[in-house]
Formats: sequence, C-alpha cells, structure tokens
Amino acid sequence: MSKITPGNRLYLYQLFSRELGMRRQTLLPRVEEVLAADGLAPADLGCNDMRELCEQLPEFIKLTVFKKGYVYATVIECEEYDRSLAKLGSDSGEKSSASGKPWKRKRGAKGIKPVKPRHIEVVVEKEPLAEAPEEVSAPEAPEAEKIEELIEGTVEPTSEAEVASEAEPESAPELEPEPEPEPEVEPTLEPEPAPEPTPEPEPTPAPAQTPSISLTITYVPEPEPEPAPDAAPVPAPQSSPAPEPTTPRIQSDLPQDFHTDVRCSSEQLSILYQVLPADVDPMATLEEDFRVARSTGELEGTRSNVTFSLRYLQPDGVTPVRVTLRRSAKAVAGKRWALTEIEAGSLEDVDLDGLAEKKRGAWQAFAGEGADADLERQFAQQVAIGSWDETLQQLAQLAAPESWGPGLEVLRDYLTMTFSHVRAHDALLVTPDGSRAEFDTGLVTELGMPIYAHLLRLTGDIPWQLDEFSTSGGAPHAPYVAPLAALALDHSLDAPSFSQRTLVERSPRLATPAYDPLLDRVVLLVPDKDGALTLLPTDEGYVEAARLTLRDAYSCARVISSEQPSWLAAGLEG
Repeated sequence: MSKITPGNRLYLYQLFSRELGMRRQTLLPRVEEVLAADGLAPADLGCNDMRELCEQLPEFIKLTVFKKGYVYATVIECEEYDRSLAKLGSDSGEKSSASGKPWKRKRGAKGIKPVKPRHIEVVVEKEPLAEAPEEVSAPEAPEAEKIEELIEGTVEPTSEAEVASEAEPESAPELEPEPEPEPEVEPTLEPEPAPEPTPEPEPTPAPAQTPSISLTITYVPEPEPEPAPDAAPVPAPQSSPAPEPTTPRIQSDLPQDFHTDVRCSSEQLSILYQVLPADVDPMATLEEDFRVARSTGELEGTRSNVTFSLRYLQPDGVTPVRVTLRRSAKAVAGKRWALTEIEAGSLEDVDLDGLAEKKRGAWQAFAGEGADADLERQFAQQVAIGSWDETLQQLAQLAAPESWGPGLEVLRDYLTMTFSHVRAHDALLVTPDGSRAEFDTGLVTELGMPIYAHLLRLTGDIPWQLDEFSTSGGAPHAPYVAPLAALALDHSLDAPSFSQRTLVERSPRLATPAYDPLLDRVVLLVPDKDGALTLLPTDEGYVEAARLTLRDAYSCARVISSEQPSWLAAGLEG
C-alpha cells in the first residue's frame, strides 16, 4: 500500500517539475534517476516500482505507454501545488523581513509544506533494530562459530529471514525463516546504540569481534532483490500491448463536441460573428481548430483553463485569434466547460469581409474559389501528430540528409501532401483488427531503405495517432502517375508565354514536375520571372494552373522527387 502524505506529494511535485520540466515526455527510467539522485526510492513511499509511484500521483504526472513497452511520464501543472509553493516563498520573505523577531511574524492558516519522504535504508535500519548494547550472549565461543558459519554461508538463510521479518517483506520470498534466538547475537557486532533493547546480557569482549562481523554482515543479498522489482515494470507493459491503440496521447477529459460539451454565451459568440467571414460557422470553426490544437499539442494553460489559436489572424495580420475555455467544478446544464474569452483585437479594425486566414501551405495557390485548401488541418484531424517540431526532427534524422528549409517547413508540407496523396490512392495499410496502420512516406534512409509512418487507432474524434517512423513496414508505395507532357515541356503543344521559355526549350531539364494535392494531379513547373509557373497539359495545349513563389514551388516539386533544378533549389536557400 502506498503511504504518500500531502507533504510528500508537494515535495515530489517540486522535485520533478524542477528536474524534468513541465509538459515534457520523459522515459520512466530517467524519472527514477531523478528520484534516486535525491536519495529516494519508490519503496520509501510504499510502491513496488516507479510506474506504480507515478500512478499514485495522477494530479501532476501523466503516464503514456508507447509501442514495445516504452513508458513516458509527463509532469503537468497543478494549480493547488503551485499556490502552496508560491505561498511558501512569500512566507519565507516575511520571516526574513522580521529581523529575527518571531513576535512580529504574521499568523495564519498553515498550508501544505513540502516534506521529503523518509528513505528506508535496509542495511542501516536492520542492524540497529536487532542490535542492542545488552544483546551479547555470555558464551563467546558459539558466536565465533556462528561467524564462521556466516562467512561460509551456512547460517546466512537464518539471519536474513529474521531481518526480513523485522523490516521489508521484499527479501522474504528468497529466505526461509527459521526461528532461532541465536542469530540475534550477530548484530552486536556494531556497538552503535539502538532503541530496541533485548533481554540478553551484554558481554565486554563483544567489541573485539565487531570489526570482523561488520564486514561480513553487510546483508549483500538485500540490495540484490531491490533491482528485481525495478526491472519488473519493463516487461509489464510488453505483456499488455492490446490497450495501447485505444490510449490517446491527448487528454481524454477535454471537450470534443462543442455543441454538447461547451457553454458558449451569446456575448462571446457575437464577437465571433463580427470578426469571422459571413459564410463561416463559428461553432464548427471552434470545434475543428480545437481538435487540431489537441492533435498537434498546441494547447496552453492548465487542466482547468485551456487556450488555443484559431486559423484566423487578428487585424494586425500576424497574431492569431485566441480562444480560452474554462472548466467548472460542477456541470451547468450538463456542460462542465465554458467559452470565457476571445482575443480578436480591435473590432473596429475588422472590415466587412471578416478576418483573413493564416497561410495554409505551399499548395494554397492551387485552391479554387471557395475550396477548402487547408490540408494540414485535415491531416491533424485524422492523425494525432503530436508536437510538429519533435515529429519533423524524428523524420529528418531517420531520412537521408537533405535541405528542408528553415524550421523544416518543406518537410512539414511534404508530410502533409504525402498523406493527402496516400488517402486519395487508398494506400493506407490497416491491420485486420483495425488497431494499427501504416503508410509509405516516400522517403528513404541514407542506405536507401524506405521509411514508413506507423499509426495507432484512437477511440475519440481523432481516429489515428502517429506512433513512430521506421524502416520496417509493408505499405504500398503510391506513385505519381503523369503524362509525358507533365514531365517535360512538349514543343508541339501551345503554352502560355513565360519569361524563361527559350531557356527551357534549350535546357529541357530546367522544367520539372510538381504535385497539386488539391486535385491530386501532376503539373509541369517552369521558371518565370521571380517565381514559378505551373502548366497543365490538355488536348488543346498547356494551360496555366497556378503561379507559385520559389519556396512553395520547391515544396510541391519535392513531393515527387528530391532531384530539383538549380534555379528551384536556389529559391529554397533564399
């Protein structure tokens, strides 16, 4: 049974938040290292292992079990503990300002104070418990024989069994206790005082034998069982991989349906109706963008106050509109969450068309009138991606070295457009039980091995969760099929004029194919002035599909091939 007091909980919260940081997934062994560095162990709090200890602290530790049994712990904010720690800091300041005059200190209700758990030292505690200055039996000859037997290992089971019965039950399964009063003589080796006296008389010559016995009675077998329970949690998660696909990485207590889970006052909704375009449904926008924020880990705040960004920008054109939700202790009309704040800037600066959306990706130039071109939002609503930075870093490290632009923004567009292409060609490979899936990313390692993205099934409003990138997999590769006129400039077809046409005709490799993910088609990309022109081959000739910046043109072309002409690669560097 765990024995964690409120003071212990506050102490552990202070320790882990300081050493591990907030909202950072940390492997469980690393968490145990922090605990051990502070001189503590899970057994000191009545827990068999570190995982059981973390499960006893749900108010500020969230456990996540990944594939192959990896367990991560995340320290999350706890308002109650933060207030207690802040109060302690203010109290210490008041005490220091009192100039050592206790009668001038303020009195008030005492809050929780961090209390370090008492470390149970098996070796130190067991010897003094059994020893006592009065414990030496009169006959010394049998004791000398007992010492020799201890060294040879003949009396070892008996002495360990007795110590096990007095202290920790961990060593009990290895030892067979035999009730003998004689082993109690052994602890008389160390003359340190102990609070528990024994009725046996104490002899004077006992200290002569103390040095020899203190070296042998170190109870080496007792530290050995300690790693055994620590190693036990490693196979434990492996034995239960089944529930992993149903355990989402996002918080399950957050609202998913704004109509049924969130109270939206008319005052807050009126602000949205004023700033959003006239044809936009505010409730649908809130729900979709909140799902994206949960999917990509972009929520801010605490467990009771959550802030996230909408896809629309404030009148300054830079700052996104931000929305805050608050959870109440009691449900009102069956809803425990409420929309409490909308940061949309000055309403007087909003024109009649409403606020503009933020940049949606390299493919936005292909969007037609009224088309939903936010492929990244669609991707995040289908797959819980996690932190974009961490996901892109993992993929970039596994793939062959390549320039992906500042902040790996080209790789972000690449992964988004690739997933759109996979869905369009039904190339997502799902296991028969539906718990897992994978798709070919189209990237390869430095050794030429294909890289696959592995997904886990979720039970909430986001159907999949991105688990890992790996070279193991069997998902089919979805090729980009296109006519020859989309791979190289066909001189027999009429084409719109562009500034570099003469150069392209003499150097055909300057033209390169690019991918239009909105219509799932391949177009021809040619240089034109300071940007790029995309040409779509038809029976009547080439027609202009879109005009792109060099950076966006490189992203759309990189989806098809890593080999790009110099004029396009130069645009990425610039």
